[in-house]
Amino acid sequence: MNVADLTLQADVAHWSWSIALFLWFVGLAGMGSVAYYFMRRAPLAFTIFGSLVIGLLLVVSHLTRWWNLPITIFYAIVEFSFNFESWMFWGFVILSIHLAFSAVVVLANIQFLQRFWFLRWAAVLNQSNLFLIGFAAAGFFATVYSGFLISTAAGVPLWNTALIPVLWVISASVATIALIELFYVLGWADEREAAFGLRLGMGLDVMKLLAVLAFIHISLTVGSVGARIGAERMFSGDLAFMTWVGVIGIGILLPLAIGVFTLMFGKKKPLLIVSAVAALAGVLFLRAAVLLAGVWEPLVL
Repeated sequence: MNVADLTLQADVAHWSWSIALFLWFVGLAGMGSVAYYFMRRAPLAFTIFGSLVIGLLLVVSHLTRWWNLPITIFYAIVEFSFNFESWMFWGFVILSIHLAFSAVVVLANIQFLQRFWFLRWAAVLNQSNLFLIGFAAAGFFATVYSGFLISTAAGVPLWNTALIPVLWVISASVATIALIELFYVLGWADEREAAFGLRLGMGLDVMKLLAVLAFIHISLTVGSVGARIGAERMFSGDLAFMTWVGVIGIGILLPLAIGVFTLMFGKKKPLLIVSAVAALAGVLFLRAAVLLAGVWEPLVL
């Protein structure tokens, strides 16, 4: 079947690069919050908050009438009329909690603000393991939600698989470790953090490769017609270059090769920069490829 004869969701729903960037930023902020529990550094806190704000602005800008959103929220609170069965509702709750927690962490990491006694509570919370566990949990669930947002979308069978939330968590973890590598190059992370991140990142790269191949294979072999067509676009069709070169070649194999070289011959900061940028790009390519490959189930007459 020719791609031109299909109804591509990107042509109608317009879930393409802007939504891919939203998913990328939310994933980076989400798993970055998990990393913050172990690596409590100001640059990571600012990156988490900035990524989350940019991601939310992207998704709000995608709304046809975004100015209706605050009005809808206001009346929903006043009338206590919430749809507790909606993933959109729970996503809004999770992202709002994550944003609030990340704002507290940012306040705690702005040193001159700690001169004001009425803001010192932020520093106290930032030193609380219980609060930071909550922050990490909010970030993790925000990342999982971004996967379920795709996997529960009606009408696009390629996305209707539990593998997507798993892929999103693994790939967002890869992106976070790549960010830590960049921090190490910039002097914002120490040798111990970089060494642990390198080994963990290599393991996650292997898991990510297996998960991507499993996602394509399952969609090709046991998926419905729409899922199979979408997977064919990624495997050998118009999105094959993005999949094999962008997602797998640049995003997985190149960082893996640099990781092996680093373990054998030691850290070379230029190579670490290449590895980190490649990994971050690969995570974005993965989200874009999966979104762009989505097609509605074709009618068979």
